[in-house]
Amino acid sequence: MVADQFPSFPLAELHAHLGTSIHPSIYWRIAHDQGFKLPKRDYHEFKDFVRLSPQNKMTLNEYFDKIYHTILDPLSSGTLAVERATYEIMSGAYRSNNTTVIELRNNPMKHNLGGTIDLDHMIMAMLRGMERALLEYPKLSAGLIFCLAREFSLEQNSIIVEKAIKYHKRGVVGIDFAGPANPNFHFKDYEEIVTMAKKAGLRVTSHSGEVKEADDMWEAIEAISPERIGHGIRAAYDKNLMEELIKRDIVLEVCPLSNIMTKAVENEEELRFILRTFIEKKVKFTINTDWPEMIENARLKSQFQFLLEKKMLSEDELKRCNQLAFESTFISGHGLEA
Repeated sequence: MVADQFPSFPLAELHAHLGTSIHPSIYWRIAHDQGFKLPKRDYHEFKDFVRLSPQNKMTLNEYFDKIYHTILDPLSSGTLAVERATYEIMSGAYRSNNTTVIELRNNPMKHNLGGTIDLDHMIMAMLRGMERALLEYPKLSAGLIFCLAREFSLEQNSIIVEKAIKYHKRGVVGIDFAGPANPNFHFKDYEEIVTMAKKAGLRVTSHSGEVKEADDMWEAIEAISPERIGHGIRAAYDKNLMEELIKRDIVLEVCPLSNIMTKAVENEEELRFILRTFIEKKVKFTINTDWPEMIENARLKSQFQFLLEKKMLSEDELKRCNQLAFESTFISGHGLEA
């Protein structure tokens, strides 16, 4: 068994989503504060229902349809819920895992109750939650990443980029592309607005190469030149792609337990193959949670312990992944050392 003191060093989280970083107990209280009807009347049954675990695995699309969009999105929508969630996520990560750098990503347009709440008010709520966490925990550095959605129109996503630019100096540090595979989505359509975002000082990452259905890493690299790629695990099966990642110095945001629980990888053996391949080929990657509270025992410290216990990565390799996360953060002015 891995000792509880590992890792004893400060951690950096570069890939966590707001909706899946909220503890079930907070969702439970939000629901009862606002009178939401939940699928389970007992808290423990509710927690088990919304959380993934070795006994309750789902594909991404299954989870999106059954849990994420039908339960978590409505509960985490509105200014009060978003402000509270942002504060609880960031402050909780620092207290429980000694996470001193956290980038939290979210699509504000998916939390404004179908456009009935002003988007600027939604964004300001997130910023207030972040600023409160930073005030209470001076050693914490934090930033927001706005997600563009593959299922959204170019016009909708352009609005999100405009808002990210508007609030860049307040703490919005980058943009991301996320969401399920969509045959109508093409990175090349976003070259102009991504260039605009970069000129304004925003940094760029993108979900890609997580599952076979959304294995569009080549297109992402060539069209928008991201500094980082969310997940990117399919690259382990493409030698030329790994060479291109190294050439362009692109860092992968690997989320081990998320990939297991959402069946993005078949099992632990496939995950081990992917990680060892990246190590062997010298592909840069960091360790992240993705869904720290909607997956059982998936907080960042637990991810490190899992990978060490399963002998997928050594202590030195994990330390290097964490150091790379500090070096690769989009948060301006943060020190480069863990």
